[in-house]
Amino acid sequence: MAVALTAVEPFAERRRRVSELRTRNGFARQLLDFYGALLGVQETAFADAGSSPPAAEALGAYVAEVVVPSVVDVSVAAGPDRLRGDLMSRLAAEEPRGIVERWMRGDDQPPIDRYLARASLGPVLEALGHDARSACGGPRDARHCPECGGPPQLAFFALAKDDLATGPRYLVCARCAATWGYPRITCAACGEDASTRLRIFSEHGTTSGERGSVVRGLPNGGVTAEHRAFFPHMRIEACESCRRYLLSVDLAVDPAAVPLVDEMAAIPLDLFAREQGFSKITPNLMGF
Repeated sequence: MAVALTAVEPFAERRRRVSELRTRNGFARQLLDFYGALLGVQETAFADAGSSPPAAEALGAYVAEVVVPSVVDVSVAAGPDRLRGDLMSRLAAEEPRGIVERWMRGDDQPPIDRYLARASLGPVLEALGHDARSACGGPRDARHCPECGGPPQLAFFALAKDDLATGPRYLVCARCAATWGYPRITCAACGEDASTRLRIFSEHGTTSGERGSVVRGLPNGGVTAEHRAFFPHMRIEACESCRRYLLSVDLAVDPAAVPLVDEMAAIPLDLFAREQGFSKITPNLMGF
């Protein structure tokens, strides 16, 4: 199965998009400011791992020793109060290496452990190749990353090469940020492909709004003709069979979007999906 990996230098694009979205979407500004601060630490970890790669068998120890302290520092300095408190309490009771290695294995973890492991390990896995990613546990099947076995974080529709064609659909790994192709009308959680069981919710006023539902939590409920859609390029893709969902980004609608950043800032879409009784396949780095 072909894998399309992230760009060699993804962090400049992420910083650009954070700057754009924090101005456009004021409701996500605090979250984006924190993520912007975290990006600096992650970019350094990405560059360091790329220039002096650790051995795959020592990956957990390397991340715990080299990356975790900087992630903790920026989280304490720029993160919300609850995150700071939870992080300090957790590190008083648990060594970082165990937290990182459990995320590598794919074990269930409390949100604070998952945050620390993802924020620290993610940029290192992005920088390294197949050998390092293969050290992670998890199935290598259509619904999991073929590189590291991680679960999908989000979906996106790529730009089509032909103006008359529809761009292919990809899933983005929550663990190493690799992407892989996936059928358009198929649940990324359970593989359901009956269209009657798959639901789409989109913000009122977007191109797919007629097939979806109005997303609450936006100015004026998102229902007036004057309302500018905050997420014209995004939708919720939910499954009635497994009651799971993920967010999808359409790059044909907004070519400037950076899926990992846009998904993180789309808080009202997540809240709406949860109100409908769906749970996200994988909460994002910020817990939504």
